[in-house]
Amino acid sequence: MLHKRKISSKIIEELKKSHEIIVLFGTRQTGKTSLTKLISNEFGKSKNTIFYFDLEDKTYRNLFDIKKSGIETIKNILKIEGIDIKKKNLIIFDEIQLLDDPSNLLKLLHDHFPKQKIIATGSSSLQIKHKFTDSLAGRKKTFKVEPLNFDEFLLFKGEDKLLNIRNIIREERYNNNLKHIIDAGKDTFINLFEEYITYGGYPEVVLSNSKTDKINKLKSISNAYIQKDIREFANIDNIDAYNNLIKYIAINSGNLINISSVSNTLGMAKETVNKYINLLKETFIIDKLMPFYTNKTKEISKNYKLYFKDNGVRNLQLLNFNLPENRTDKGILYENHVFNTLENNKDALMKNYFYRTQLKTEIDIISKTEDKIKLIEVKSSDYKKNVRAFTAFEEKYSKTLNITGKIIINKSYFDINEDISYIPAYLLY
Repeated sequence: MLHKRKISSKIIEELKKSHEIIVLFGTRQTGKTSLTKLISNEFGKSKNTIFYFDLEDKTYRNLFDIKKSGIETIKNILKIEGIDIKKKNLIIFDEIQLLDDPSNLLKLLHDHFPKQKIIATGSSSLQIKHKFTDSLAGRKKTFKVEPLNFDEFLLFKGEDKLLNIRNIIREERYNNNLKHIIDAGKDTFINLFEEYITYGGYPEVVLSNSKTDKINKLKSISNAYIQKDIREFANIDNIDAYNNLIKYIAINSGNLINISSVSNTLGMAKETVNKYINLLKETFIIDKLMPFYTNKTKEISKNYKLYFKDNGVRNLQLLNFNLPENRTDKGILYENHVFNTLENNKDALMKNYFYRTQLKTEIDIISKTEDKIKLIEVKSSDYKKNVRAFTAFEEKYSKTLNITGKIIINKSYFDINEDISYIPAYLLY
């Protein structure tokens, strides 16, 4: 059974209105192939013919690796595969980065076969950037396929009622009149949310029933992508150092990362540390959160924080799949989720930061949209108080910055008032 993804409607809309090539990228097992099948089903209703080519199959890879070949070669290849260029078709290339020269193939298809809709998927933005040339500028539209968000997790779990509650919350924009509905589903919400932040959002992991199966799926994903694909593509020689850095980041998620300190702790050159961190970021394993500052001399501006794009992958590095209530790092599980949710839902004008002064006044996330500032603190308990950092920040910046909201994301306490909004992490969208 194929489950609908939030991003699928955006891709279908883009395919219908534009001739641009659709490029889907993200880690292995985030559901890119299933997503193309969902889109294929939708296009099949319009009597479009679908052609799917898995470029991990060496036969297809050899066929489409045309390098500098011209238009006649493409025509012949399409004929061999039964593609009538006079008709509207959807052509899907899975793992396009495995071709030596994908740009030439896609450019020729785009420029000379206007009736053909093209989707290409890739598992590594580094490989795609390395192999995609400027010739595709203006010819492609890219979409990043992330692990399941919490809405999609609930959909995959068949929890339609809980998903409906979240949809109502969105429509009503966090209204206190909804407290009764929220409280009615609280226990189920918490149980599912804690499963989600323990094992993460990779579709096959979510659909696995037992703890053992979930962990084995995560190991398979990690071995295939983090340990093999990335390592081989980047020509990583010092495998132990690479693995130690991944574990170090897992242990220190949400803490300030000082490259000199990491270098000394792991016995790695700073250049190597930077190289591996950028590699893990470009291949969608981790992401950075930069510091907020208005005065560079007083705010910490050279260090940043790192978060895993998927909590399950982080927990695999720690070999810890205990539920949050039995963990000392449950706060980081919550914080990691909040960071990813805000990052995945931000628009082009929004930027997220953390705040920390030399006096160690800290705010987990500052969300800035143009001149508007929201202060966000994350707690893993039912937190019902103010936080000192909010007051300190307001005293310092209320006259110079437009602070439009203060939000405390917590375990299950819900209350919206003029001063502070308290929102359960399982209701964040």
